[in-house]
Amino acid sequence: MIEHQETQTAEDTILCLVRHGETAWNAERRMQGRSDIPLNDRGMRQAVLVAGRLDGTEWDAIVSSPLVRVMAVAQAIGRAIRIPEGRIEPRDDLVERSFGDAEGMTLAERTEAFGLDGAIPNIETYEDLDARVMNALTEIEAQHRGKRVLVVAHGGVINAALEQISDGEHGHGKSFILNVSLTTIRVNGAEWTLESINDAEHLMGTEFEPLEAPVTGSGQASVRG
Repeated sequence: MIEHQETQTAEDTILCLVRHGETAWNAERRMQGRSDIPLNDRGMRQAVLVAGRLDGTEWDAIVSSPLVRVMAVAQAIGRAIRIPEGRIEPRDDLVERSFGDAEGMTLAERTEAFGLDGAIPNIETYEDLDARVMNALTEIEAQHRGKRVLVVAHGGVINAALEQISDGEHGHGKSFILNVSLTTIRVNGAEWTLESINDAEHLMGTEFEPLEAPVTGSGQASVRG
């Protein structure tokens, strides 16, 4: 069960951000970005685990990035919580950060091509990413005000939300978002509160249990225009 579920008031909106499962490019540590790479076998097993975690909980909607690695997880969750595939809401503004000319590269390949700290042509800036993600989440919250919504997306998207909501305490370069982890946000008016970050309870005791404790925490901030 998602922590704090029982304390939701009629005015609160709950947004639970779920990262997709593992892909071959994740395993190879390639910059995946907007490349449409499917889940590998491990990622499919992770999707089953997060769906099992959410089975029996009540949600009003599922919103998802349209990329196949994300939709596969959204569909697995939908089957568990009885939201049919046709009701899953795809949103292009939830796609992963574009890594421009470095997409598909490993760190070594990127360094060889552009230098360790060199600028990557056509990469989406953090500023543009943060604005895109917060605009998307603000629209989702407005469309589903007072409801409980699962937002299935990407590590970069979740970190962009964390960066803005926590005023930089969490987010880019500070939080590694685990595959199929849950990050829960409570919205009440202008106040966006982090209820949990990187919740991976459903991975404990499995082959996917993280070797180190995931970054967790909470914080509160008002959405900035």
